[in-house]
Amino acid sequence: MAGANTQQAEEASREPVNVNLRWGPNTIVQVLLGIWAVWWTIVFATNFFDGLINLGVLGEGWTFASGNYGFLLMVTDVHGTPEALVALLFAGGVLWELLIALLMWQALVGALSGTPSREHVYRAFVVAIGFFGAFMIMTEVFIAYDLANTHVRLLIATLVSLFVVDRFLN
Repeated sequence: MAGANTQQAEEASREPVNVNLRWGPNTIVQVLLGIWAVWWTIVFATNFFDGLINLGVLGEGWTFASGNYGFLLMVTDVHGTPEALVALLFAGGVLWELLIALLMWQALVGALSGTPSREHVYRAFVVAIGFFGAFMIMTEVFIAYDLANTHVRLLIATLVSLFVVDRFLN
């Protein structure tokens, strides 16, 4: 009997595994929310670590940092903006990024659990849209027109993602 069981087990292990993946609208929603959740998390983390470098908490050798604080100092210098105000703008942006990342993760968890919340999705995307809108306004205020294209593209990508997610959300 033991030999028969072993033979059956060997035959079963040679059979192809039939995995029922559900490829469709829900998967698209989950992938888009996952991309944005991970992206915003990385954006937050690299800016957070950049802030820690500029505060002297982390050494200059720390490489997982955006360099955006120094870049913001350079961009805002057109109006002689005090560094304290630049630091507040930077810190506000980092906190805003953290909020967006958390909201995207919340929307993703709901989508993965099978009970997606349109309210959570909209909350995450509205806060992200506001972020890019604020940066578009700042490019105008600080006459940093070469940066506007990046923020416009990210705003458009956010809006398209929201449209697709909303279209396919159950």
